[in-house]
Amino acid sequence: MNEILIYGDIGFEVQAKDIVNQLNNANGPVTVRVDSFGGDVYAGISILNALRRYPDEVTVYVDGMAASAASFIAVGGADRLIMSPNSSLLIHGAWSQGVGNSEEMAQLSADLNQVTDNLATIYAEKTGQEPEYWRELMKQDTTFTAEQAVEAGLADAVDELEKSARAEKRHAVMAAQRSRFAKHVGGRGVPEIETRAAAPPPPVTRSESGDDNTTPSDGQKGDTVGILNQLAQELGKTPEDVQAALSGFFNEEVTVTAKVDLTYPEDTSVVPTGEVEVGPSEEVPAGLVFSLGDTPEGWSGELNEESGVLKITAPSGVEPGAEVAFTVTAESDGEVTEFTIPVTVKAAAESQNTDAAPEVTPAPAATAEDTVTLDAETYNELKAAAQHGWKAMEEQKEAKLVAEVDGWIKEGRISAARRGKAIAAMKRDPDAARDIYGSNPAGTIPRVEIGYGKDVEPDASKAVRSKADQLGFLARTNFH
Repeated sequence: MNEILIYGDIGFEVQAKDIVNQLNNANGPVTVRVDSFGGDVYAGISILNALRRYPDEVTVYVDGMAASAASFIAVGGADRLIMSPNSSLLIHGAWSQGVGNSEEMAQLSADLNQVTDNLATIYAEKTGQEPEYWRELMKQDTTFTAEQAVEAGLADAVDELEKSARAEKRHAVMAAQRSRFAKHVGGRGVPEIETRAAAPPPPVTRSESGDDNTTPSDGQKGDTVGILNQLAQELGKTPEDVQAALSGFFNEEVTVTAKVDLTYPEDTSVVPTGEVEVGPSEEVPAGLVFSLGDTPEGWSGELNEESGVLKITAPSGVEPGAEVAFTVTAESDGEVTEFTIPVTVKAAAESQNTDAAPEVTPAPAATAEDTVTLDAETYNELKAAAQHGWKAMEEQKEAKLVAEVDGWIKEGRISAARRGKAIAAMKRDPDAARDIYGSNPAGTIPRVEIGYGKDVEPDASKAVRSKADQLGFLARTNFH
């Protein structure tokens, strides 16, 4: 797995050349993890452009904070930006420090404004908002929580960590148990327990002889009495009431409903008149009952109600490239889960190697009238023509994908700089590429030139030498 860490100050602890070297040595999709309060703005721009140049998909995770230069690296360099739970993203305008006279300070101010305007276009390109909108927010430090970053369009999603999900389920179960227990002991509810500076000592238990024992026993007579007394004190009830409630609580029959956690493959394909079987990727728990929804016209489907395996048969007249979807539902104790199974029709030649001789399938016994004899030269010509037609169809399909990407650029959905990356993504997975690139609103990317030129004053060289004496000038213009 290609994983790059941007942990620390940009341009200092994190050097642009190191990131570029890691990208040059990477192959396939890349994951970038960010936890940084920013740093040098131009080092950040170098890293941003290196991520944009990378030919494969770049997914950026904000693990803690993505502030200043780290924020526009994450927003502008990612094909998909994921915020970790409780992470933050901070934006503000460029700043610097310098020395000089009033004219030099005025020029420095103008330069900083120009840099900030440039950075605002990065946020605008991702979100579809005008650069002026982000320019206004950048006048001061503006911090977004993980959820707010997604809502603003700066990020694409908040990561759902496995431990967090387990904790939420555990808290929900504990809350339900406390509620049910409270009903058994009188319906007053479970009182909140005060936070203590130190954990309370274990309850005192007694041995059969009656001697005090300050350590928990392994079932000695009298243990239950101590626990009942402690529960009664916490709940404001008598030990007898607690004992009666617990007796009913543990003898009560409880029905547990578990959510169905299964998946079906998402890339099923079949040739015309062919058959394919598709089933859940995981082991099916006992008690599930599967049912088949509406079947596409001309197709047929047979579903095993216990295993969830679906046998699909394609019609004879269906065209290669056609897409349909079957719907399967799974039910357990009233919990219903619906699965959509997409199916794509492929030509029979796709399953063969076009550089090798086609596989010969034994044919059924034929009569003399059904048999045609060809010489080897004619047979080879027909085979080459079939292969040529298939290659032409593939080239036409690829041309359509490229034309679709060029349409996005023309409509202002993506920038021309991302054309190569978008085409590569379309060849890998057209649906995912359309979600990442083609779903951007039209007009997101400005179609007019940003910035302008101006004549150089005769004393420009002197002004440049004067500005070079400033501490940091724009070479050290930075975000912190």
